Amino acid sequence: MHAVRRTRRYLSDVPALMIFVIKCGARQLRAVLPQQLLLSVTNYSYRRIYFSFLFAITAGFLLPNSAVAVPVRQPNVAFFYGANPPLRDLQAFDVAVVEPDFVSAPLASARAPADGVHTLFAYVSLGEVQPSRHYYAALPPGALRTENPAWGSKVIDQQAPGWREFFLSKIIAPLWDQGWRGFFIDTLDSYQLFCTTDAERAQQTQALVDTLRELKRRYPEARLMLNRGFELLPEIAPLVESVAVESLYQGFDAAHDHYRPVPSADHDWLLGQMKNVRDRYKLPVVSIEYVAPGTPQSRASARATAARVRSDGFIPWVANGGLNMLGVGNIEVVPRTVLILVDNLNHDFQYTSAQRFLGMPLNYLGLRYEFIDLQTQTLPELVFSGRYAGVVSWLNVGAAHPGLAAWLQKRMAEGVPIAFFDTFGFNFDAKTATQFGLELSPALTPTRLSIAARDPTLVDFEAEAIPDRASLVAIRLRANNGRSLLRLRDQSGTEFDAVALTSWGGFALSPFTTRTLPTLDQSRWIIEPIKFLQAALRLAPMPMPDVTTEGGRRMLMAHIDADGFASRAELPGAPFAATVMDKEFVAHYRIPTAVSVIEGEISPHGMFASLSMQLEAIARHLFALPNVEAASHSYSHPFNWAKSMQLTDNHDDGEVNKSYGLPLPGYRFNLQREIQGSIDYINSRLLPPNKKVTLFLWSGNAVAPAEAIAQTVRSGVLNMNGGDTLITESNKSWTAIAAQGVRKNDAYQVFAPDQNENIYTKNWTGPFYGFERAIETYQLTGAPYRFKPVDVYYHVYSASKVASIVALHKVYDWALAQSFTRVFPSQYSQKVLDFEATSIARDLISGDLIVRTGHSLRTLRLPVDAPIPSLLDSSGIAGVTAGQTGTYLTLAAAEVRLSALPDQQKNVRLQEVNGAVSELARSNSQSGADYRFVVTANDRIAFTLAHAAACSVSADGKPIAPKSGSPHYLLGATDATTFVQRSSIVVRCAR
Repeated sequence: MHAVRRTRRYLSDVPALMIFVIKCGARQLRAVLPQQLLLSVTNYSYRRIYFSFLFAITAGFLLPNSAVAVPVRQPNVAFFYGANPPLRDLQAFDVAVVEPDFVSAPLASARAPADGVHTLFAYVSLGEVQPSRHYYAALPPGALRTENPAWGSKVIDQQAPGWREFFLSKIIAPLWDQGWRGFFIDTLDSYQLFCTTDAERAQQTQALVDTLRELKRRYPEARLMLNRGFELLPEIAPLVESVAVESLYQGFDAAHDHYRPVPSADHDWLLGQMKNVRDRYKLPVVSIEYVAPGTPQSRASARATAARVRSDGFIPWVANGGLNMLGVGNIEVVPRTVLILVDNLNHDFQYTSAQRFLGMPLNYLGLRYEFIDLQTQTLPELVFSGRYAGVVSWLNVGAAHPGLAAWLQKRMAEGVPIAFFDTFGFNFDAKTATQFGLELSPALTPTRLSIAARDPTLVDFEAEAIPDRASLVAIRLRANNGRSLLRLRDQSGTEFDAVALTSWGGFALSPFTTRTLPTLDQSRWIIEPIKFLQAALRLAPMPMPDVTTEGGRRMLMAHIDADGFASRAELPGAPFAATVMDKEFVAHYRIPTAVSVIEGEISPHGMFASLSMQLEAIARHLFALPNVEAASHSYSHPFNWAKSMQLTDNHDDGEVNKSYGLPLPGYRFNLQREIQGSIDYINSRLLPPNKKVTLFLWSGNAVAPAEAIAQTVRSGVLNMNGGDTLITESNKSWTAIAAQGVRKNDAYQVFAPDQNENIYTKNWTGPFYGFERAIETYQLTGAPYRFKPVDVYYHVYSASKVASIVALHKVYDWALAQSFTRVFPSQYSQKVLDFEATSIARDLISGDLIVRTGHSLRTLRLPVDAPIPSLLDSSGIAGVTAGQTGTYLTLAAAEVRLSALPDQQKNVRLQEVNGAVSELARSNSQSGADYRFVVTANDRIAFTLAHAAACSVSADGKPIAPKSGSPHYLLGATDATTFVQRSSIVVRCAR
């Protein structure tokens, strides 16, 4: 941080800045310049100087011949013009140019400065227009001069009366109003298609210059990137942030859909222009290169082309001709998304086998996933390589989808792994079998099957594989095309493969995926899903974002659904259950807790209007507690959200009053009333001035339709509930551990980490002490694999019976006896959303990994045998904690860099801390080393240091001592009115 402060003082003195950077150590430079310095440069001219200087350093122009070039990364730029842009992965880049028609909220899709530098630029064509543009019909008369047949577009006359004002007011202004602040200006030389004299060209050039000057006059904060426009730069270079060109090495002929190397003469001319832009105008230059996609070799060719551009001192972007794939630049995104194919006959992805059984293993492996419903959706035709980690299919047995086999073969050709569960989803003939590296077996002999061979590490995981002739698929692996994990044999000696890993992925066919135990209403895994997915999807070891852990410790929280707020406790005096809950649990244990209310239950216009004054007073007291955040549990407590939303004004009163929620007189279901209305009620009547509702807790079956989730986003709150994590000692199966949530269209429902007392009390019919078994769930989801944080989740009515009160005390006492990091449920919910948005990219220059996790998620998990990255050569890693099945890295920033070098020095680090870490700084001198960080915790701050035996420690400037004979530190207790504690820690170590 000292380096950052010194650097900022140089910003008005460019030569001094250059001298500083050259003298700065490589490690400091790489950690400081790309993030902190750029954030401090708000003046666009200085920002341009910064980018240009990075280029100059990278190219070696400012270093004497004897100097060693400092490995400073160039700004990373991506282009993606296709529909459904992968915005989460594009956040790995400093700038991503997208087609604005496909992005509805550019500011929401970009990261805030605290979360790392990332801006979306809108593609804008100034010199041409496609007839498909919504404004095409409104173009000023005479604006069109000719056409560009290669792209099917019309060429604009820049001198046409009214065109400049049309461009600025009808194209730029609406984009600005939508939130766009960066613009990639394309087709600046299209006038060459109709100009025949130098005078005409000069007139067109001047018109372009005048238009861009007026754009910057109206919008001074607009950031401009030009596509070529070499003729314009003498006039407008100070207005421009960077320049892009196309095809320095690899070109694309759009008219003939043909990829080709660039002829040497064209290459040499363009290279000269690019060097002129860089050296004369000090602007960064991006070279967009085109390589045909579709094979694993294409990716290697893209990397090689990017390296050639990089060696010339320019920023590479290598993709396909349509610029609708995740290509390769100075960095390459590590795909984290899996596409899952399902037959969603229940019309909500929550009910599919893929969601119920695969969600948790995929999340544990650090992967997010999207669904395609083959009953209602079309298979996407796009480039999967670089964007998807794999395709997983879990279709209904017996389903046959025409075209699926051919579509999957395209994915195989790209090198994208495929994993089948239960069924292939298409019919096999000899040709199809051959294409998948399989062969049809002879007809089954009508005799009993036996198991010929099985892999003991991947089969018979929770239940034994039992052959079933009725489900047999008569196929087997071809020689040298993979490894059989479960091979069956009939009595004639014919063999079949039911579970296997192949050259393209793998398959596990019914009935060898999961087995249902009908009498128990439970399921069991036959294969080990995590190891199978790792192998079938060919997942390389990578840091995995983790939402179970903060500071190396498992997280703890509590949240309460409002049901029973008005009920009476079976205690002397019959107090309200809400009062008992307040005194016995929420106020007593002081765990961060989300408390909710149902407006239709406690408000003056609700079901218990006569009790409203008392009930609202209890709610106000609860919401005033420092360890409580406010949540809504809806207006009418819908029991089935989908059915409630299907009710329309066309139903008669009998149908309308058919209760899918509380029977509130005269109320007809309204989504906005349920969510926004109930939030407004709580904010206006129940909360102290310093609080607002932060969370919406789904009611009833907790299966939220996409539109309902979208409403919570519009209302500015997070959402949680649902999921059904049910694992106990009597239901000891990973099938009973839910995923972190489920994506429905563009909306994401966050699941409750654990389930409430209904699961343990047979839907509140008894035994009422059953919730004590939640401890079994916490233990089974915590070790040896840490699948979940601990969430003490219950309804208000659990405080109404003696047995349930005793059970709740047991649960709380167990939780408080553990070394957990305490978080609010809203903090957990935001971490899950950050997990979905996290991008991981490999720096192709250094081999480092750049991870952008967002504002809240601060933990990465490494595979247990993976090397720990060098802490001195990395940035943002504050601590390392060993776990049973992985190593947890505690992060101190929203963007971190993990060095490709392994950690070989015993530097001071956090081993554990019970809060979030920020403002990490390391400094070294001849006298010693300082290690500084800030901790923010919902508790008394406690931390453990590693390799700090000879160090002194202070908190907020005051010396603190460890516990006797240990490296453990505990700061002073907070008072009754303070809950969040924040302290600045300095560890000073003498050499």
